[in-house]
Amino acid sequence: MKQRDLIFLTLPLSVLALVVVSIALLILQFHAFERAYIADARRSMGQRTHFIASVLSPDIAAGDRQAIAKRVAYFAGEPLRVTVIDPHGVVAADSDADAAELASHAQRPEVVAAEENLPGQGRDVFVTRYSVTMETWLHYYATALPNGWVVRASLPTEAVGGAISQVRWTVALALIVGAALALGLFLYLFLRVRPAFIALQGAAVSIARGRLDTPIAVPASGPLRELSKAVAVMGRQLRNRIDELRRERNEFDALFNTLREPILLVAHTGEILRANRASADLFGEIVGTPGFRIERTACPELVDYVRSAFDAPALHGREIAFDDGATSRALLAHAVRMEREGTLCILLLLTDLTDLRRLESFRSDFIANVSHEIKTPLTAILSTVETLTETPLDEAGRTHCLGILALQARRLNDLVQDILSLAAIERRQASGAHDFVDLSLDALANDALALCQDEAERRHVTLLRAPDPLPPIALHGDPRLLEQSIVNLIANALRHSGSPTVTLGLTQEPGTAILTVADQGCGIPAEHLPRLFERFYRVHSDRSRENGGTGLGLAIVKHVALLHKGSITVQSTPGKGTVFTLRLPTA
Repeated sequence: MKQRDLIFLTLPLSVLALVVVSIALLILQFHAFERAYIADARRSMGQRTHFIASVLSPDIAAGDRQAIAKRVAYFAGEPLRVTVIDPHGVVAADSDADAAELASHAQRPEVVAAEENLPGQGRDVFVTRYSVTMETWLHYYATALPNGWVVRASLPTEAVGGAISQVRWTVALALIVGAALALGLFLYLFLRVRPAFIALQGAAVSIARGRLDTPIAVPASGPLRELSKAVAVMGRQLRNRIDELRRERNEFDALFNTLREPILLVAHTGEILRANRASADLFGEIVGTPGFRIERTACPELVDYVRSAFDAPALHGREIAFDDGATSRALLAHAVRMEREGTLCILLLLTDLTDLRRLESFRSDFIANVSHEIKTPLTAILSTVETLTETPLDEAGRTHCLGILALQARRLNDLVQDILSLAAIERRQASGAHDFVDLSLDALANDALALCQDEAERRHVTLLRAPDPLPPIALHGDPRLLEQSIVNLIANALRHSGSPTVTLGLTQEPGTAILTVADQGCGIPAEHLPRLFERFYRVHSDRSRENGGTGLGLAIVKHVALLHKGSITVQSTPGKGTVFTLRLPTA
């Protein structure tokens, strides 16, 4: 049996036990009252009988039966019946009956008992028996006088037992009422209070286990109504508060994990208490597992910075070098001291400066390369001009110098045009203003081949189509930039591959046009492939300049592909050739 049921059972049983004890005490008191009441009635009858006997004694002594009858007649109609009996058992007088009509009372038990005395001595007798004459139960009190006469008083038992019966019914009624109250309390507790209590307890346990949507039944009435209403309100408020906290936590987690900068919460022991998604990307998924320590990040500078942050109230940011095995990164660490559950912690913010440093390097390299690329033709132009102005030359010398001026001016112009073209493409990428039109990619490819035909013939290279003719492919884009990109790819193969043939291929996949430029030339070493599309990057710098390249052709192709939401890739095998693949979306 559960404790709550034991409590519900104990309470009415306690009440019932109290009622039983009370009734038992009432019964004992009733019996004591009955004995005391009967004794008092007996004593009262004895006193009255002796008083009557003392009043009748002179008449009895004189033998005056008329006087005796006259005096006894005073008790006619009274509850107490008086009878006077002579020594022979003859009734001399009776208050409620005619003495002449009464039979001899010599053998009446109370008379016999009263006359059983020593000579000259009387005796008092109290007897309760059924009276044939009165046809009822009577209490008899008889006293025998010394001369043998007997004075007897009788009282109906109802007169004495009425009060006792009333008390008996009172006790019985108290027993019934007490039992009814105990039973009613028992039924009320088990049929009304217990189910409501069990339901309330079950709902409270369910809420405590996390099922906050558990409904709470509120009784229409009863002692648990207010408690159930209070628990229902408390559950609703708790549910709303937990929903609010969960919503705030989800928003915080979403914001915490959306931040691009790695954020770590580090305890004084070095354990990482929390880490966002960017931290997992930087240090690995294991950084978010319980028990992971800052020392396991394999970055001694970071560990030293965190330890310093615990010792110093204020600490400036520090740039830290971190090598994850694949990339060397530059991280800017910034620590903030805070308390979490009464424990000092460090909130560590890491900003990845790698791309910024790389961009700064690119900018420096770009400026240096542009300066170098411009300086070379300018130097040649200035030297040639000085020669023309300071040295007398014949017609052949002047023609040679003018040719140098024209070549270097054209190279300088090509460089400036490529730089302007690349800058224009980047501006269009940033602004989103593409100004695309519907075009035919196969027609642009044929035009590009035609533009490169003269240079191919000059270098004794055969230009091929695969397939021939090229399949018609329509797309949305910038025709001038796409044509420039195809020309750059073909020119790159003509100038640097040394291949006898250059093949322009055009195929289509669902949603994508694939344009390839392939050669069977010298190929490109694998270490150069990742940087091939960087600005001014050359595999062979001297040979590239001799062949007339600016170093920006493949960078322009890359940015044109990005502008059209496409891509450019390269595959090359030294000694076997190179394939550039330009993928453009047709949708």
